Amino acid sequence: MLRRRPIGSYLALFSLAVVGGCGPGIRHQLATADQRHITYDDLCHLQDWFDQRAAAHAPAFRVLNETATDTARVEPDERGRMTHAALGEGTWIISGREDRLRFDRLLHDEYSRLPQLSLFGEDTQLHVHVAYWQTGSIRRIRPDVEVTLEVDGAIVELPSHPCMGEYLFGTEAYAMRRNVMSAESARSRGEIPAGYADAGPPAADASDDR
Repeated sequence: MLRRRPIGSYLALFSLAVVGGCGPGIRHQLATADQRHITYDDLCHLQDWFDQRAAAHAPAFRVLNETATDTARVEPDERGRMTHAALGEGTWIISGREDRLRFDRLLHDEYSRLPQLSLFGEDTQLHVHVAYWQTGSIRRIRPDVEVTLEVDGAIVELPSHPCMGEYLFGTEAYAMRRNVMSAESARSRGEIPAGYADAGPPAADASDDR
């Protein structure tokens, strides 16, 4: 059962855990950074991994279970447009070896005091349960709900960390980031980005058609 707490009490309990040295803790606090800033500055160092997945046409993570509910809450989406947010939670299966290698690196980069986890056995089952909010097609992990890992039936609860959501849900956001970076690189070389060239010249003003 996931334990939900008000964000203030969640952070207070996390601080006590750090002081007491009990349970997993967070190495790098990114919770105060805007989530879009985390993506577009690649603070989780995931761009190369998403590029590799895209090049390999890797499938999306398989969902074991998921529920979502629309709310009246309005948030800006990834393009700054105000839209209604949905809240959801679910369990995702991490199965590919390369995906597990990157997940293991994320765990050790972002968390301290982790228990011993064996993620690479041939028959190992790795499930990740998180809660999220969503605007448009972009999902972000909720900071007030713990992340639950299940490894071969053993349960590990971790403090929420934005990089966990970036890993699970970042495919579209990092594809957008790659396009932005590619366009900026082309402009810096004095080139016209491919998307602009494909669009063709602007249409002539009707008033000039004599």
